[in-house]
Amino acid sequence: MKRSSLFFVLLSIILLVLSSCGSAGNRDEASFNADVLENNQSSLLVQPVEGSRELSSADKIVVYINDDVKLVDSQGKEIEVSQIKAGDKVQVFYNGAIAESYPAQIHKCYKVKLMD
Repeated sequence: MKRSSLFFVLLSIILLVLSSCGSAGNRDEASFNADVLENNQSSLLVQPVEGSRELSSADKIVVYINDDVKLVDSQGKEIEVSQIKAGDKVQVFYNGAIAESYPAQIHKCYKVKLMD
């Protein structure tokens, strides 16, 4: 009887560990609106707008831009990073993780939408 109970407990633990290794779900799970302070072509320095959850983390955030980041205008058309200028408003879609540094950093950005 002890063996079957131990087997059941171990099996439950293994299944619990494996289930927590799954994907995080929707890639666009977190987003916030921000004002662009600088465009360095490979990153954007942004300031989250008043009232956003991200503003409670940091007043400035570096958003890293690589080939996997989709850049779109307000109509959904693809744009180049050079079209984003200081003073523009953007919506940043990311995995929800913000590195605590100053300025803070977002390494897993999926999409940046240039707002009107």
